[in-house]
Amino acid sequence: MSVLGLIGSVALLAALETGVTPPAPKAEILGLWKGTSTCAKPDEHEFCNDETIVYNFVDVPTQPATVTLKAARIVDGTLQRTYDLYFTFRPEKRKWTCEFTHAKTRAVWEYAIQGDGLTGAAMLLPDLTVVRNVTAKRTSKDQVPSH
Repeated sequence: MSVLGLIGSVALLAALETGVTPPAPKAEILGLWKGTSTCAKPDEHEFCNDETIVYNFVDVPTQPATVTLKAARIVDGTLQRTYDLYFTFRPEKRKWTCEFTHAKTRAVWEYAIQGDGLTGAAMLLPDLTVVRNVTAKRTSKDQVPSH
C-alpha cells in the first residue's frame, strides 16, 4: 500500500469512529495520467473505439471533495480534447465518480487510485452495464503530445 493509501485508510477509520467525514484525498488523483480506454463489448457497440487517453485532473478549490477531469485522446500523435467532467470522491467506495448524460444515455464513470495507477469504468445507468474500461499511470507533460 502506498503512503497516500495508508494515510487515506487511517483518516477513513478515524472518521468512522468520530462520525466526521474525512477530507477527500485529492492529492491521489490530481495531475496528468496517460493510458488506455477500451470498449468492454466492441461487437455490441459498433461506434466504440479503443483509445490512448490523457487525463488531467484539476482541483476545484471551492468544493472539498470535487475535481475536474479534462479528458483528451491521442489521435495520429496529436492530443484531442474530448470532454470536461466533475468528479466527486465517495469515501464509502474509495472511488471518484461522475454521473453524466450523453444524448439520451445516462452513465457513470468510476475511478479508483492505487499508488501511481488509475483504473476505472464507464457504466450505463441504471443497470451498471460496463461499456468502457480505463487503465492509466501518472505521467509528465513531456510524455504527452501537444494540441
